[in-house]
Amino acid sequence: MFKPVLVIARKDISDALRDRFITIVTLFLAIAALVSLVTGAISLSADVAAYEESKALLIGLGKDASALSAPNFRPLSLLRGAIEQIEIIGAVLGILVGFRSAASERGRQTLALIMTRPVAAWQFLAGKLGAAMVLLGSCLAIVLALGMVLLPLVSGLGLGGGDVGRIFLVWLAGTAYTSVFFILSFVLTLWMKHTGNALLIAFVVWLVLVLVAPQIGDTMDPDNQVAGGVFRQLQVPKAEEDRIKASYGTFESIRTFIEAASITKHFERFSFAVLGIKDTYAGKPLGPILVEKKGDALWIIFASLGLAVLMFALPLNSNRLAKE
Repeated sequence: MFKPVLVIARKDISDALRDRFITIVTLFLAIAALVSLVTGAISLSADVAAYEESKALLIGLGKDASALSAPNFRPLSLLRGAIEQIEIIGAVLGILVGFRSAASERGRQTLALIMTRPVAAWQFLAGKLGAAMVLLGSCLAIVLALGMVLLPLVSGLGLGGGDVGRIFLVWLAGTAYTSVFFILSFVLTLWMKHTGNALLIAFVVWLVLVLVAPQIGDTMDPDNQVAGGVFRQLQVPKAEEDRIKASYGTFESIRTFIEAASITKHFERFSFAVLGIKDTYAGKPLGPILVEKKGDALWIIFASLGLAVLMFALPLNSNRLAKE
Protein backbone atom coordinates (compact mmCIF):
# COMPACT_ATOMS: atom_id res chain seq x y z
CA MET A 1 0.00 0.00 0.00
CA PHE A 2 2.83 2.38 0.82
CA LYS A 3 5.23 1.21 -1.89
CA PRO A 4 3.79 3.63 -4.52
CA VAL A 5 4.13 6.45 -1.98
CA LEU A 6 7.82 5.71 -1.51
CA VAL A 7 8.43 5.38 -5.26
CA ILE A 8 6.77 8.74 -5.99
CA ALA A 9 8.63 10.39 -3.10
CA ARG A 10 12.02 9.07 -4.24
CA LYS A 11 11.38 10.19 -7.81
CA ASP A 12 10.29 13.67 -6.71
CA ILE A 13 13.36 14.09 -4.50
CA SER A 14 15.63 12.94 -7.32
CA ASP A 15 14.01 15.33 -9.82
CA ALA A 16 14.21 18.26 -7.40
CA LEU A 17 17.90 17.68 -6.69
CA ARG A 18 18.61 17.32 -10.40
CA ASP A 19 17.09 20.76 -11.02
CA ARG A 20 19.62 22.24 -8.55
CA PHE A 21 17.31 25.10 -7.63
CA ILE A 22 16.81 23.65 -4.13
CA THR A 23 20.57 23.50 -3.68
CA ILE A 24 20.90 27.11 -4.80
CA VAL A 25 18.13 28.40 -2.53
CA THR A 26 19.47 26.38 0.42
CA LEU A 27 22.95 27.80 -0.17
CA PHE A 28 21.51 31.32 -0.26
CA LEU A 29 19.56 30.65 2.94
CA ALA A 30 22.66 29.25 4.66
CA ILE A 31 24.85 32.19 3.64
CA ALA A 32 22.30 34.76 4.81
CA ALA A 33 21.81 32.97 8.13
CA LEU A 34 25.49 32.32 8.78
CA VAL A 35 26.60 35.88 7.98
CA SER A 36 24.30 37.13 10.73
CA LEU A 37 25.48 34.41 13.11
CA VAL A 38 29.19 34.99 12.50
CA THR A 39 28.83 38.76 12.95
CA GLY A 40 27.17 38.27 16.32
CA ALA A 41 29.56 35.49 17.32
CA ILE A 42 32.59 37.72 16.73
CA SER A 43 31.12 40.34 19.04
CA LEU A 44 30.30 37.67 21.62
CA SER A 45 33.81 36.23 21.45
CA ALA A 46 35.18 39.66 22.40
CA ASP A 47 32.93 39.66 25.49
CA VAL A 48 34.07 36.14 26.36
CA ALA A 49 37.73 37.15 25.97
CA ALA A 50 37.21 40.20 28.20
CA TYR A 51 35.65 38.03 30.90
CA GLU A 52 38.48 35.49 30.73
CA GLU A 53 41.08 38.29 30.97
CA SER A 54 39.36 39.73 34.03
CA LYS A 55 39.21 36.28 35.60
CA ALA A 56 42.91 35.65 34.88
CA LEU A 57 43.80 39.05 36.34
CA LEU A 58 42.00 38.24 39.60
CA ILE A 59 43.77 34.89 39.82
CA GLY A 60 47.10 36.61 39.12
CA LEU A 61 46.47 38.99 42.00
CA GLY A 62 45.83 36.06 44.29
CA LYS A 63 42.12 36.77 44.65
CA ASP A 64 39.18 34.41 44.44
CA ALA A 65 37.97 34.33 40.85
CA SER A 66 34.52 33.19 42.00
CA ALA A 67 33.89 36.77 43.09
CA LEU A 68 33.61 37.61 39.40
CA SER A 69 30.21 36.30 38.37
CA ALA A 70 30.06 34.82 34.87
CA PRO A 71 27.73 36.73 32.52
CA ASN A 72 24.90 34.95 30.75
CA PHE A 73 26.34 34.99 27.23
CA ARG A 74 23.28 33.28 25.66
CA PRO A 75 24.96 31.74 22.57
CA LEU A 76 21.65 30.49 21.17
CA SER A 77 20.48 34.08 20.79
CA LEU A 78 22.94 34.32 17.89
CA LEU A 79 20.57 32.12 15.89
CA ARG A 80 18.12 35.01 15.65
CA GLY A 81 19.30 35.83 12.13
CA ALA A 82 18.91 32.19 11.08
CA ILE A 83 15.32 32.15 12.36
CA GLU A 84 14.49 35.37 10.54
CA GLN A 85 15.94 34.01 7.29
CA ILE A 86 13.95 30.78 7.68
CA GLU A 87 10.82 32.90 8.14
CA ILE A 88 11.41 34.66 4.81
CA ILE A 89 13.63 32.53 2.56
CA GLY A 90 12.44 29.24 4.04
CA ALA A 91 8.86 30.14 3.14
CA VAL A 92 9.99 31.01 -0.40
CA LEU A 93 11.74 27.64 -0.59
CA GLY A 94 8.48 25.92 0.38
CA ILE A 95 6.60 27.79 -2.35
CA LEU A 96 9.17 26.89 -5.01
CA VAL A 97 9.27 23.23 -3.97
CA GLY A 98 5.48 23.07 -4.17
CA PHE A 99 5.36 24.79 -7.54
CA ARG A 100 8.02 22.53 -9.05
CA SER A 101 6.41 19.41 -7.63
CA ALA A 102 3.04 20.14 -9.26
CA ALA A 103 4.16 21.96 -12.40
CA SER A 104 6.55 19.16 -13.37
CA GLU A 105 3.67 16.70 -13.62
CA ARG A 106 1.46 19.10 -15.53
CA GLY A 107 4.23 20.27 -17.84
CA ARG A 108 5.24 16.75 -18.83
CA GLN A 109 1.60 15.56 -18.97
CA THR A 110 2.54 12.64 -16.70
CA LEU A 111 -0.22 12.93 -14.11
CA ALA A 112 -2.83 11.09 -16.19
CA LEU A 113 -0.27 8.37 -16.98
CA ILE A 114 0.55 7.91 -13.30
CA MET A 115 -3.11 7.60 -12.40
CA THR A 116 -3.60 4.81 -14.99
CA ARG A 117 -1.30 2.69 -12.81
CA PRO A 118 -2.55 1.01 -9.64
CA VAL A 119 -1.90 4.24 -7.73
CA ALA A 120 -4.61 5.91 -5.67
CA ALA A 121 -4.88 9.69 -5.57
CA TRP A 122 -3.96 9.73 -1.88
CA GLN A 123 -0.80 7.73 -2.59
CA PHE A 124 0.27 10.21 -5.26
CA LEU A 125 -0.35 13.17 -2.94
CA ALA A 126 1.27 11.44 0.04
CA GLY A 127 4.38 10.75 -2.03
CA LYS A 128 4.60 14.39 -3.05
CA LEU A 129 4.08 15.60 0.52
CA GLY A 130 6.59 13.12 1.89
CA ALA A 131 9.22 14.20 -0.62
CA ALA A 132 8.65 17.86 0.27
CA MET A 133 9.00 17.19 4.00
CA VAL A 134 12.29 15.39 3.40
CA LEU A 135 13.62 18.17 1.17
CA LEU A 136 12.53 21.03 3.40
CA GLY A 137 13.61 19.27 6.59
CA SER A 138 17.02 18.48 5.10
CA CYS A 139 17.54 22.07 3.97
CA LEU A 140 16.71 23.47 7.40
CA ALA A 141 18.82 20.79 9.09
CA ILE A 142 21.83 21.81 6.99
CA VAL A 143 21.40 25.48 7.89
CA LEU A 144 20.94 24.86 11.62
CA ALA A 145 23.73 22.25 11.73
CA LEU A 146 26.16 24.69 10.14
CA GLY A 147 25.11 27.24 12.73
CA MET A 148 25.73 24.74 15.54
CA VAL A 149 29.23 24.06 14.19
CA LEU A 150 30.25 27.66 13.54
CA LEU A 151 28.77 29.14 16.71
CA PRO A 152 31.26 27.56 19.18
CA LEU A 153 34.16 27.89 16.74
CA VAL A 154 33.70 31.65 16.35
CA SER A 155 32.31 32.64 19.74
CA GLY A 156 34.36 30.24 21.88
CA LEU A 157 31.26 29.05 23.73
CA GLY A 158 30.24 25.41 23.49
CA LEU A 159 26.69 24.10 23.24
CA GLY A 160 25.22 21.70 25.76
CA GLY A 161 22.79 18.84 25.24
CA GLY A 162 19.92 21.08 26.27
CA ASP A 163 20.89 23.61 23.62
CA VAL A 164 20.89 20.92 20.94
CA GLY A 165 17.44 19.82 22.07
CA ARG A 166 16.13 23.38 21.76
CA ILE A 167 17.53 23.67 18.24
CA PHE A 168 15.89 20.35 17.37
CA LEU A 169 12.50 21.69 18.48
CA VAL A 170 13.01 24.78 16.33
CA TRP A 171 13.91 22.51 13.40
CA LEU A 172 10.65 20.61 13.84
CA ALA A 173 8.69 23.86 14.00
CA GLY A 174 10.55 25.22 10.96
CA THR A 175 9.82 22.11 8.91
CA ALA A 176 6.11 22.34 9.74
CA TYR A 177 6.18 26.09 9.01
CA THR A 178 7.76 25.76 5.56
CA SER A 179 5.47 22.82 4.73
CA VAL A 180 2.50 25.19 5.02
CA PHE A 181 3.84 27.20 2.09
CA PHE A 182 4.65 24.03 0.17
CA ILE A 183 1.08 22.75 0.46
CA LEU A 184 -0.34 26.15 -0.44
CA SER A 185 1.78 26.40 -3.59
CA PHE A 186 1.31 22.73 -4.52
CA VAL A 187 -2.48 22.87 -4.20
CA LEU A 188 -2.75 26.09 -6.19
CA THR A 189 -0.42 24.88 -8.93
CA LEU A 190 -2.04 21.47 -9.26
CA TRP A 191 -5.66 22.60 -9.29
CA MET A 192 -5.64 26.07 -10.89
CA LYS A 193 -6.01 26.41 -14.64
CA HIS A 194 -2.82 28.43 -15.15
CA THR A 195 0.29 27.55 -13.17
CA GLY A 196 1.69 31.06 -13.53
CA ASN A 197 -1.33 32.51 -11.74
CA ALA A 198 -0.93 29.91 -8.99
CA LEU A 199 2.66 30.96 -8.35
CA LEU A 200 1.64 34.63 -8.31
CA ILE A 201 -1.12 34.01 -5.76
CA ALA A 202 1.24 31.95 -3.60
CA PHE A 203 3.73 34.82 -3.47
CA VAL A 204 0.96 37.32 -2.70
CA VAL A 205 -0.03 35.16 0.27
CA TRP A 206 3.65 34.94 1.25
CA LEU A 207 3.94 38.72 1.07
CA VAL A 208 0.91 39.23 3.32
CA LEU A 209 1.67 36.52 5.89
CA VAL A 210 5.45 36.86 6.08
CA LEU A 211 6.20 40.53 5.45
CA VAL A 212 3.05 42.63 5.90
CA ALA A 213 0.99 41.14 8.76
CA PRO A 214 3.85 40.72 11.30
CA GLN A 215 5.06 44.26 10.68
CA ILE A 216 1.57 45.70 11.01
CA GLY A 217 1.23 43.95 14.33
CA ASP A 218 4.51 45.45 15.59
CA THR A 219 4.29 48.95 14.16
CA MET A 220 0.65 49.45 15.18
CA ASP A 221 1.51 48.74 18.83
CA PRO A 222 1.89 52.20 20.44
CA ASP A 223 4.04 50.75 23.21
CA ASN A 224 6.64 49.64 20.63
CA GLN A 225 7.34 53.12 19.32
CA VAL A 226 9.94 53.84 22.02
CA ALA A 227 12.75 51.49 23.04
CA GLY A 228 11.71 49.67 26.20
CA GLY A 229 8.09 50.73 25.82
CA VAL A 230 6.35 54.10 26.05
CA PHE A 231 4.74 53.37 29.40
CA ARG A 232 7.96 52.18 30.98
CA GLN A 233 9.94 55.16 29.75
CA LEU A 234 7.31 57.57 31.07
CA GLN A 235 7.13 55.60 34.33
CA VAL A 236 3.38 55.23 34.05
CA PRO A 237 1.91 53.11 36.88
CA LYS A 238 0.49 49.73 35.90
CA ALA A 239 -3.08 50.68 36.84
CA GLU A 240 -2.90 53.83 34.72
CA GLU A 241 -1.34 51.86 31.86
CA ASP A 242 -4.27 49.42 31.91
CA ARG A 243 -6.76 52.30 31.95
CA ILE A 244 -5.10 53.94 28.93
CA LYS A 245 -5.00 50.66 27.00
CA ALA A 246 -8.69 50.09 27.71
CA SER A 247 -9.50 53.34 25.93
CA TYR A 248 -8.25 51.92 22.62
CA GLY A 249 -9.30 48.32 23.23
CA THR A 250 -10.93 47.93 19.78
CA PHE A 251 -7.78 49.11 18.05
CA GLU A 252 -5.70 46.70 20.12
CA SER A 253 -8.04 43.81 19.24
CA ILE A 254 -7.68 44.53 15.52
CA ARG A 255 -3.90 44.77 15.83
CA THR A 256 -3.74 41.49 17.76
CA PHE A 257 -5.96 39.74 15.21
CA ILE A 258 -3.77 40.87 12.29
CA GLU A 259 -0.65 39.70 14.07
CA ALA A 260 -2.17 36.37 15.10
CA ALA A 261 -3.31 35.69 11.53
CA SER A 262 0.30 35.28 10.44
CA ILE A 263 1.83 31.84 10.93
CA THR A 264 5.20 33.56 10.61
CA LYS A 265 4.59 35.44 13.84
CA HIS A 266 3.67 32.22 15.65
CA PHE A 267 6.84 30.53 14.39
CA GLU A 268 8.92 33.52 15.45
CA ARG A 269 7.38 33.68 18.93
CA PHE A 270 7.90 29.95 19.49
CA SER A 271 11.49 29.92 18.20
CA PHE A 272 12.56 33.09 20.00
CA ALA A 273 11.18 31.72 23.28
CA VAL A 274 12.71 28.24 22.94
CA LEU A 275 16.14 29.63 21.99
CA GLY A 276 16.00 32.32 24.67
CA ILE A 277 16.39 35.07 22.09
CA LYS A 278 13.73 37.16 23.78
CA ASP A 279 14.96 38.49 27.12
CA THR A 280 11.86 37.24 28.94
CA TYR A 281 12.85 33.62 28.26
CA ALA A 282 16.63 33.89 28.65
CA GLY A 283 17.85 31.27 31.12
CA LYS A 284 14.33 29.92 31.66
CA PRO A 285 13.85 26.12 31.72
CA LEU A 286 12.45 24.59 28.56
CA GLY A 287 9.42 22.97 30.21
CA PRO A 288 7.67 26.18 31.32
CA ILE A 289 8.48 27.78 27.96
CA LEU A 290 6.78 24.96 26.05
CA VAL A 291 3.74 25.21 28.31
CA GLU A 292 3.50 28.95 27.76
CA LYS A 293 4.11 28.72 24.00
CA LYS A 294 1.95 25.68 23.29
CA GLY A 295 -0.58 27.98 21.59
CA ASP A 296 1.99 29.09 19.01
CA ALA A 297 3.16 25.49 18.51
CA LEU A 298 -0.39 24.21 18.06
CA TRP A 299 -1.15 27.02 15.61
CA ILE A 300 1.75 25.90 13.41
CA ILE A 301 0.79 22.22 13.69
CA PHE A 302 -2.90 22.75 12.96
CA ALA A 303 -2.15 25.11 10.05
CA SER A 304 0.04 22.49 8.36
CA LEU A 305 -2.35 19.62 9.15
CA GLY A 306 -5.38 21.64 8.05
CA LEU A 307 -3.87 22.42 4.66
CA ALA A 308 -2.76 18.79 4.30
CA VAL A 309 -6.33 17.62 4.93
CA LEU A 310 -7.57 20.10 2.34
CA MET A 311 -5.04 18.80 -0.17
CA PHE A 312 -6.22 15.21 0.26
CA ALA A 313 -9.88 16.22 0.27
CA LEU A 314 -9.84 18.03 -3.08
CA PRO A 315 -10.71 15.82 -6.07
CA LEU A 316 -7.78 15.02 -8.35
CA ASN A 317 -9.02 15.21 -11.96
CA SER A 318 -6.04 14.01 -13.94
CA ASN A 319 -7.95 14.03 -17.25
CA ARG A 320 -8.79 17.72 -16.95
CA LEU A 321 -5.22 18.62 -16.08
CA ALA A 322 -3.86 16.55 -18.95
CA LYS A 323 -5.90 18.54 -21.49
CA GLU A 324 -4.59 21.94 -20.41
